[in-house]
Amino acid sequence: MVASSQTQGSAALALTQLLTEHSELAPANWQISRDGGLTGTVAVHADSDELHTAMRAYAAVLGGTVHEQHFHSREAGPSLSVSLHATWRDVQVDVWGSCVVPAGAEHSAVAA
Repeated sequence: MVASSQTQGSAALALTQLLTEHSELAPANWQISRDGGLTGTVAVHADSDELHTAMRAYAAVLGGTVHEQHFHSREAGPSLSVSLHATWRDVQVDVWGSCVVPAGAEHSAVAA
């Protein structure tokens, strides 16, 4: 249990530093996993432009790789999930969000 407490403590410290040093980033709901990873949910069914802007900002700070996945939601129709996987200050960080794909929009990757 000590190792888990230490890794969660490291994640909590990294999250505190991220929020303190980069207050310009979009708000997210954060969770710390048992193994010390951080997961942030930026938006669910957000505006496409807002989600892409938020994910580009997180990628600029955290580095890592941004992935997009198109899917069909029963409630919202054509949708897009955008996720970022990075290691920041020795902590695995995953940030994600989803949005409805505007009619006529093309598939495009977020430029990090």
